[in-house]
Amino acid sequence: MLSALTRRQFLWYTGLVVLARHVAAESKTVRVAGIVLKWIRGEKETNYRRIEPFIREAAAGGAKIIVTTECFLDGYAIADKSIPLETYRALGEPIPTGPYFQRLLRLADKLDIHLVAGMLEADRDLRYNTTVILGPDGRLVGQYRKQFLEHEAVRNTPGTVSSVHPTPFGNVGVMICADRRDELIVRRFFENGADFLICPSGGMFGPKTNDPIVQARSRDNKSYIVFVHPAEFLVTGPDGAILARTILGDRLLISPEEAGGERDQNRVFYFDLPVASDPRLSGERLRRTFDP
Repeated sequence: MLSALTRRQFLWYTGLVVLARHVAAESKTVRVAGIVLKWIRGEKETNYRRIEPFIREAAAGGAKIIVTTECFLDGYAIADKSIPLETYRALGEPIPTGPYFQRLLRLADKLDIHLVAGMLEADRDLRYNTTVILGPDGRLVGQYRKQFLEHEAVRNTPGTVSSVHPTPFGNVGVMICADRRDELIVRRFFENGADFLICPSGGMFGPKTNDPIVQARSRDNKSYIVFVHPAEFLVTGPDGAILARTILGDRLLISPEEAGGERDQNRVFYFDLPVASDPRLSGERLRRTFDP
């Protein structure tokens, strides 16, 4: 007869095999698209018109989650402190009543996608570096305000919550750019139930300054991270491995006159992200189900 310890081990491994088979049968992927597009600073209408064809292209390519860069709409105007304060503040718009927010919402509805879009949010007298998640049914799924501001703090207000938002593909956390450098901010997304992270960005990029940071956050939290930047598309896996990476030029910003020219390098990138069909078996819940 099996000893009590051996029986427990046998039952544990049997259960693990059954779960693995169930997950294999139920697992699927969701196509995520990242739009690598240079900023034009302070030109909301121009930036919207530039990105809409790429969003449509990504939807036609089968993407169900489409991601822009950080503050794509205002071209990350916070970087230029020579912009008069009132001019800068006027680039923000309220959520959900802002005109460009409404245009993006209608686009997500029409294309049947989840759209993750970065913009400057106006909330009465405050301004936030914000990313919104817009749903395929024309509703606001959630919004996230950047927490780790550094130079932005002279004009923007930091967010305070590592918020997580439910989708049919699992619980999504959205961090913004420098947030990835703060281990505690990132860890809180997973404590709040995130299954994977999306990171619209616009600062450091490439293998020397950025990629090891994103890899470390993936490895620390055993999760996928999709990083979208004006010069880079990057996906890291639960073990910290780089699963997809393309550097597209060395510029984040172009002038209006350079649009369509040699320096205006842009492209839609795709990645088929593994997700669990059964939300009860997704993310951290799956990893903890048979924790010996």
